[in-house]
Amino acid sequence: MKKLLVLFAFIAMGFAAIPQAQAVEPWGLAIYDGTKEAQGYSIPGAMLGSRRGEASCKTVLGIVNWGDCSIRAAMKNGRISKVTAADWEKKYIVVYGTKKLVVYGN
Repeated sequence: MKKLLVLFAFIAMGFAAIPQAQAVEPWGLAIYDGTKEAQGYSIPGAMLGSRRGEASCKTVLGIVNWGDCSIRAAMKNGRISKVTAADWEKKYIVVYGTKKLVVYGN
């Protein structure tokens, strides 16, 4: 019983830390979340471009995060030299989540 109480306390502390990370990254506290969001980066009047590059990161409880979600990594993966737009795609299932930055360009 004592071990179970300690486990629940540890999980509760993890959930308490998630809202603080939300201001920087588009993670959410949900049982399931599979959304796509605008990155807020686009060149007015520009077409999306003929190429698409992706960079992804992963998280457990929003506490342990790893991966490279940078625009530079997405550009390299899509062989893009000029970015015209970018979007976030995220999936979060209970305690495990993935976040993907998608960039478009030429």
